[in-house]
Amino acid sequence: MKNLKLTIFSMVTALIMFSSCTNNESVIEDPQNTEESASLVTALDVLQQRFDANGNFNRESNPAGNIVFDFGFNFVYPLDLSYNNDATVVVESLDDLVYVLLNSSENLYINSIEFSFDIETYNTTTNSIEVITITNETDFSNLITNLDLDNTNSCECSTVYDPVCVEITDPAGTIFTITYPNACYAECDGFTQTNFIDSCETDYTSQYDCFSLNYPVSIYGDNNNTIVINSEEDFYNTTYGMYAFNFAYPFDITLEDGTVVTINSHGDIEAVLEDCYTVENPCDECADQPIDPVCVEIVDTTGNTITYAYDNACYALCDGYTEADFVACNSGNDLCLPSAISDALINNSGWAVTDYNGSTDYSSLEISFDASGSLQWTDSGTTFNGNWSASENPVNGNMLFLSFSGPNLQIASGDWMITDCDLPCSITLQSISNGDSMILSRSCD
Repeated sequence: MKNLKLTIFSMVTALIMFSSCTNNESVIEDPQNTEESASLVTALDVLQQRFDANGNFNRESNPAGNIVFDFGFNFVYPLDLSYNNDATVVVESLDDLVYVLLNSSENLYINSIEFSFDIETYNTTTNSIEVITITNETDFSNLITNLDLDNTNSCECSTVYDPVCVEITDPAGTIFTITYPNACYAECDGFTQTNFIDSCETDYTSQYDCFSLNYPVSIYGDNNNTIVINSEEDFYNTTYGMYAFNFAYPFDITLEDGTVVTINSHGDIEAVLEDCYTVENPCDECADQPIDPVCVEIVDTTGNTITYAYDNACYALCDGYTEADFVACNSGNDLCLPSAISDALINNSGWAVTDYNGSTDYSSLEISFDASGSLQWTDSGTTFNGNWSASENPVNGNMLFLSFSGPNLQIASGDWMITDCDLPCSITLQSISNGDSMILSRSCD
């Protein structure tokens, strides 16, 4: 992607290019309030190793697919940077920074930054990405030292693809999932098996041999802006650094037998992924058996013992339990099976978030759910879309996944543990990431 020592361009050539580049970075001839920073030079030297000479990020060097974990932190843009000749460039995004570095040379390179600036970094205590302010060179140097950013030693992990996933909270409070190629890479970043989640959805492209995306496809980025993706390489480069994204429907995929399938919703994607997974999944046969709940006791993420219900004994046995592990299904959560939750949401209208951590601020925003896995909600006459799914999780119990586009209800996006229900009237939920509570209910007069 970019190499600070590239000799392709001279100083004059680079400045001419920057003045007319399509990325719209602004080169300012008058020096701004930037200061020379050895820490910046170190950070950019390390960052350039994450990309190739064409600006494409190296997937082998970026196992998490997220810059905060692969690199250690992410700049909050825009940034005011200066070259060694005092010309200043305003960088608006990671792509812009990569472009600037790509067009640096031995004679023209970035060596200064305007303090203060913000970065995003991972807080292990809160299991979330937080924004902190770097006010001076000392702060920056301490960051580099604490992250051991200039340490060239890396974990030695095999290329075996056996994905594991962890859930992280972004600065806006939204939960997103990071997929590592295998447990070694995740443990290299400080995670343990207790952090791994069972519902590990991997990338939608080549990591599944049973289908491929038919490009171009469009996605919605972090700011809900539409981005057109033209190739698999473009897909990874574009989504790198994003916390999450949503596909713009419909789009087509091609199955391994050559059949072209149109994907119209998140539910369609889940169905394809399920087909990929269940090719070698012994639990596949359980879906054909009648619902006859059996329960086991498990310890949730807060250390509490809860009773978890399976739709039938086959699923429980498939997850490694034996009949000796079965207990009486007598808790309030036993009837909150995913199948029952799904039926209640699909077949009834008027759902709303009537309580969020004790607040009723969102109770007027009506939500409707359909069988395809899509949802719609209305605010001030504007309709927004989203996705949902109900599932079983042997660690956290019965789960409800919600994803809301638009303002306000984004706070309710994430994975929720179903702690109680009174169907078809109410569902009581608890966030598995931060303990927030929420009640999804409707009028049942």
